[in-house]
Amino acid sequence: MAPLVGVVLIILAVFLVGLTRNAWKTYGYIGQSPEFKDRVTVDGMGKVTAVPDIAVINIGVTTEKATVVAAQKENTDKINAIVKSLRDEFKIDEKDMKTNQYNINPKYDWTGSSQRIIGYTINQSTQIKIRNFDKIGDILAKATTLGANNVYGPQFTIDDPEKFKEEARKKAIDQAKEKAKVLSQQVGIKLGKIVNFSEGGQGMPIMYDSYALGLGGSATMEKAAPAPDIQAGSQDIVVNVSISYEVK
Repeated sequence: MAPLVGVVLIILAVFLVGLTRNAWKTYGYIGQSPEFKDRVTVDGMGKVTAVPDIAVINIGVTTEKATVVAAQKENTDKINAIVKSLRDEFKIDEKDMKTNQYNINPKYDWTGSSQRIIGYTINQSTQIKIRNFDKIGDILAKATTLGANNVYGPQFTIDDPEKFKEEARKKAIDQAKEKAKVLSQQVGIKLGKIVNFSEGGQGMPIMYDSYALGLGGSATMEKAAPAPDIQAGSQDIVVNVSISYEVK
């Protein structure tokens, strides 16, 4: 009886060793699922420096009057004069101008035991895209002369960034492939087909050139504002990629 028990224990021990070995082989990849055990992943970064071709400016008028009607009339007259100048004098296309804000707010007198309305404030803002940067300074000066007292921008950006992203992506992929080639030579492995690809980016930064007038109420410009000198600079468009290869 004893020899039979010994044989059974030996068989059981061999079986358990086999199970342990297979489990170690299958799950011995720290932080990775089994399906990733025969993969190698490389990263690449591509950067393209581009010159902005769009300047975005918000031109607004804030008006305070005793009545809504009076505030609307003065505010509308000023905004309409600014828009007309942009269209006729500076040849800004209609599609590059849009109203992005229009607010009417009561102004209260808080003295005493109760509040009462003593006037109204209207704020209207128009966003414009400028494609000829030589006009930026003159547009800002003209707008303030015509009554704009709430101006923000310009924000320099690129109207169609996709072509630059494509170029940056190609550079990133080429860099990743070169890394994979060098890696395979250094560690002595043979790479197979690409089994995974992902892309990320740092985004396209918007460059600001500060030319901002705070809320000026109903104040008007006493004389023509000087045209500021504006520089667009350049922007870096960055694309990051990860490529995973099958290891043969």
